[in-house]
Amino acid sequence: MMDIIWLSHIIDEQTPLYGGEQNIKIMSSKAIDSGDSCNTKFLSFSGHTGTHVDVPNHFFQDGKKIEDYSPDQWIFSCPKIIKVDIQHGQLISNEHLPELSRDNNVDFVIFYTGFERFRNNNSYWESGPGLAPELANLMKTFFPNIRAVGMDFISISSLLFREQGRKAHHTFLGSDILIFEDMKLSHIQNATIERIIALPLRYKNADGAPCSILAWIQ
Repeated sequence: MMDIIWLSHIIDEQTPLYGGEQNIKIMSSKAIDSGDSCNTKFLSFSGHTGTHVDVPNHFFQDGKKIEDYSPDQWIFSCPKIIKVDIQHGQLISNEHLPELSRDNNVDFVIFYTGFERFRNNNSYWESGPGLAPELANLMKTFFPNIRAVGMDFISISSLLFREQGRKAHHTFLGSDILIFEDMKLSHIQNATIERIIALPLRYKNADGAPCSILAWIQ
């Protein structure tokens, strides 16, 4: 029996943002309790807010945008969870990973660190972990058909290692690997994920977008 769970956080005005930015606005433009005929919200936030995806155009001018992906490219049928023991401000590299075996079926690698527990603390964005640039080549070596990576921290670019973070974005996105940041992974520690559907907000020329992500788990 499989359950379906969310792997994406709800966006609100307290959602942590990279660099500590605070520019999320969710306002009522119409409200029934104010005498209007309906309830309507006005939303204002970056395309890289909350659980979101980075696509190649985020770092490459001629890179793919959200609209360039077909519907089936947002469906992942063989996700793999890699549990990583990582501390504040460390970059996940080969030495932090368990022994890996080549698997041609894996299409989405999820780095589970437990760092989500700090999401309501400034340390989540101030000193969060990141991914070392060389991990992109390592993932392609062991998982030749990988199309995405995801993580339970705010970005693959740790604020403490900005230059390394830029290189990591270039190596992953340059390998046509989607990056899903700030995922909600607290319920999958002991689960097996059978399938993921990750649907981004579709808007013109999007280099990234908030996502609604569903997982089928056992």
